[in-house]
Amino acid sequence: MGQAGRCNSMMRGWTRHVILAGVVLTATPAGLRATLPDRAHDFHVSYTRIAVEPTVVSAQLRLFADDVTRALIERSPARSLTLGSPQGEVAFQAYLAEHFPVTANGKRLTPIVVSGSQDRDMWSYIVTWTSATPITSLSLHNAALMELFDDQQNIVKVKVIATGQEQTLFYAGGSRVDQVVRF
Repeated sequence: MGQAGRCNSMMRGWTRHVILAGVVLTATPAGLRATLPDRAHDFHVSYTRIAVEPTVVSAQLRLFADDVTRALIERSPARSLTLGSPQGEVAFQAYLAEHFPVTANGKRLTPIVVSGSQDRDMWSYIVTWTSATPITSLSLHNAALMELFDDQQNIVKVKVIATGQEQTLFYAGGSRVDQVVRF
């Protein structure tokens, strides 16, 4: 076996070990994960993945549960709100329309919260926006939680399903600037 063959063999072995380590880490039993101590987070970030289909924008938004609860309670006249409840989803939908506007082809779309769920200290929402016409450009800005936290950072990854085109957008420092993705 030549030098190149030994190098390729070593890389395949190393890759198998890395993949195995990833499987072991992600396969940790739920009971064990539940026993890990909760820690207060000292940074404020959200992560959104968006998939653009011909007339539908679908997104998964992940935010810290305590942060989004605070944002919604401060806007609620009742001063109490449970994430995941019908009232909580309606409140988040209104919050999202104001703080994360999505415009397709120059027309502002209305968000619809499909579901919400909690995973440890993070809250995940599935949201859709529907356009009457095929989407060729998307203008958006994610200012979620920026009214509460000076250090809030929001990352949005947009993927156009038809072409595979991807773009990552970053919002920080109270940004109110729209970013446009054309396809």
